[in-house]
Amino acid sequence: MTKNLYEELGLRENASQSEIKSSYRRLVKKHHPDAGGKKDRFLAIQDAWETLNDPFKKEQYDKTLFSLKQSSNLRNENWEEKFNSKKYNSTIKDNEVKNWIKNIYNPTNRLISQIIKPLSKEIKELSADPYDEELMDNFCCYINTSQKKIEKVDKLYKSISVPNSISTLGLDLYHCFSQVKDALSELDKYTQGYVDDYLFDGKEMMKEAKRIQSKMAYDKKSIIS
Repeated sequence: MTKNLYEELGLRENASQSEIKSSYRRLVKKHHPDAGGKKDRFLAIQDAWETLNDPFKKEQYDKTLFSLKQSSNLRNENWEEKFNSKKYNSTIKDNEVKNWIKNIYNPTNRLISQIIKPLSKEIKELSADPYDEELMDNFCCYINTSQKKIEKVDKLYKSISVPNSISTLGLDLYHCFSQVKDALSELDKYTQGYVDDYLFDGKEMMKEAKRIQSKMAYDKKSIIS
């Protein structure tokens, strides 16, 4: 299971927005690389803040977190007493998982790859002369096309609930495309003012999305094996 974002900020899961903000500010000052903090810890704090500070993302995360806990509780229950036919219900759950992977995970992961893979090439081409109008237009076209794809990913993800038995994979997928979405936003800001920090942040977010993708691929193998 990925680390609880509330725990990342040293908070209870029912923490108020003001408590979240206060804890984030305190931890950023403490763990900022300029203050001698570790980059990985700093990025983890930023990732937790980006989710918990956004009302929609926080709502989705809280729902997924609740599902994870439900799944954990269900594993501790006596299934033979709850169901008359354990085999029948197991088949239903297996079908739900297969359906979700086929219709949600596979197409969304494919779209995410279509955004992440071309980025290095797009940035390399733009770096030849960022102020060249044609090169910048091409880069902007990549961003616009990618943003449409991530909107499609968002809609697909919401169309079918994640089965409880693979809620961790569902949460990772949400974090993955959220990172991509935020990365595209940073890259778009770069095109508007040529501030290198936006370009750097966008690339780092894409790297994190790619790391999550690799983890999902590994976890998926253990699910379908």
